[in-house]
Amino acid sequence: MLRSLLVRPAREQLATKAHRRTARTMSSSDPLKVFVVGGTGLIGSALVDMMRKSPHPGVECVGYCNSRYGVKISSGGEEETTNWKKEEGDGAKFDDDYIAACCASSSSSSSSKICVADCSASELVSDSYAPWLSRGWHVATPNKKVNSGPLERYQRCIDASSSPEGGQWYVEATIGAGLPVVSTLRTLRATGDRVYKIRGVFSGTMSFLFNTWDGSEPFSAVVSRAKDAGYTEPDPRDDLNGMDVARKVVIAARESGLMISLEDVNVQSLVPTELESVGPDEFMSKFGTSVDDAMSDRATAATSGGNVLRFVGEVDLKTKKASVKLDEFSRSHAFAGLAGADNIIEIETSRYGPEGSSTPLIIRGPGAGAGVTAAGVYGDIIALSKSV
Repeated sequence: MLRSLLVRPAREQLATKAHRRTARTMSSSDPLKVFVVGGTGLIGSALVDMMRKSPHPGVECVGYCNSRYGVKISSGGEEETTNWKKEEGDGAKFDDDYIAACCASSSSSSSSKICVADCSASELVSDSYAPWLSRGWHVATPNKKVNSGPLERYQRCIDASSSPEGGQWYVEATIGAGLPVVSTLRTLRATGDRVYKIRGVFSGTMSFLFNTWDGSEPFSAVVSRAKDAGYTEPDPRDDLNGMDVARKVVIAARESGLMISLEDVNVQSLVPTELESVGPDEFMSKFGTSVDDAMSDRATAATSGGNVLRFVGEVDLKTKKASVKLDEFSRSHAFAGLAGADNIIEIETSRYGPEGSSTPLIIRGPGAGAGVTAAGVYGDIIALSKSV
């Protein structure tokens, strides 16, 4: 069910943040202490490496962890590893106290200078955002679980972040990796623009598949090659079912003022119903038989009309409808000129589009990969360090 807008207007949130900055009493020379959750994964390890090799004077990485152990980093760069205890028995565990201990070992201990960079995809970690924000800790993340998940949990984070003593919540990397999609939507709204429609190729994997496949070979063969090359998730259904795109559509809608949930998005999955529950190997062996003929027909129809196929997500703020589907676009359309795994996002507003006698605003570039995603998170962390 669609919900009414519950978040504060962007200008009011900006005013709250500005008041908070003027009220800070700590020295501006104190670094922002960053603890990375999921710090040994692809994105997390890239972020930790980036902060160490390209240090920013206002940022200090004080530790990282995964589900098995935590690492405290001293101000001199030495690492101290702690293994988490099992479900039963004594030993250390990952909790707020461990994060605080890592931060306390650095050069400053002010709670308003702590940032948790969540590079996991954990629901358990996601549930910690609102408590962290409420205690004045900041969060920077590429994890889409909270800002595309249940509205009640999302609203708790918005409320905590909007309070005078709450931490700030940075989510630029949840759409398009390091592309400035979220910040652009926020700037448009903060300056009085009205967002009418957002449409785009939101998935690097699906972009690669349809930039590569032209119907001259079975679609399943392209999916198989992409999987072997590491372009898809280990189970390609996680890309083909459209849910990753749907999450990004929900985030874009919420950033534009429309409070929708995943259940509100009409998703046209490319995974046949009969293959949704089988094992990954069985899926790959039967996928071609199930879809190749139908996909070939789609490609032939598109080509005969001078069009190309693209897997797109869209939210229409006027009709309050959102969708994810395989659609046709003319060869002159901006979506047709994509290459590799690029993302492209088209934003129509009162200024950018027919109402403003203009073309829509286009954002394009690499939208996937550990390096560019980590850079997006690091960019948020640096921006945060300048505002607290």
